[in-house]
Amino acid sequence: LGDVYKRQVKSKGPFASKFVLITMIGGFSSFSVANAEPLYSKGDWLFGLNAAKVFTNETLDSISAGGAPIPGAGVNITDDTTLSFDVSYFLNSSVALNFFGGLPASANLAGSGSLAGLPVGETEYGPAVLSLQYHFSTNSSVSPYVGAGIARILFLEEQGDALADFDLKDAWAPAVQVGMRYQMSDNWFANADIRYTPFETDISGTLGGAPVRGKISVDPTILNIGIAYRF
Repeated sequence: LGDVYKRQVKSKGPFASKFVLITMIGGFSSFSVANAEPLYSKGDWLFGLNAAKVFTNETLDSISAGGAPIPGAGVNITDDTTLSFDVSYFLNSSVALNFFGGLPASANLAGSGSLAGLPVGETEYGPAVLSLQYHFSTNSSVSPYVGAGIARILFLEEQGDALADFDLKDAWAPAVQVGMRYQMSDNWFANADIRYTPFETDISGTLGGAPVRGKISVDPTILNIGIAYRF
């Protein structure tokens, strides 16, 4: 029969992250950059520690059990709060290499649609992100920035509930971000940013002895608020 593709999208509406994103984008146009003094210098290192909220929107692209497609099936993945960190190295006063990671977020996967009420399993996961950032010089203590790069989505300690032998495959993903830092003193900064790392992963396991195979598309938005220190 082959795979039948069904799409059921959960819209959680992460209003907090949308508000921060709109505020950041609006702030970019409010700074004067003429003759602005940069906040950073070539060779600077910054280490940041953040509280992170992970919002997800997910789509069950396909699912089958024993080789037969399951019509009308969907999936829900829970949000989570965790800690994140990032390290930046400035190649010049505006451009920096940035590595982002953190404590793995926890997620529970549950069926929806024709699989409503089915507890699929749980996992810990998170992105390891390498990005190139551009930091805008302004005539203030606020430094907005944007970044783009690549992420490796890592799944750890999968535990099946209704689905035995539950497994999620690690995945590569593009990564983009927008953020702001506020200089509180010579070397201390407050930081807020939003990161977006959409990816697809393969799900597998067994249900009542029948092999289950599927594909999930996930659109995670990570809101980070914290502090950074310059070395």
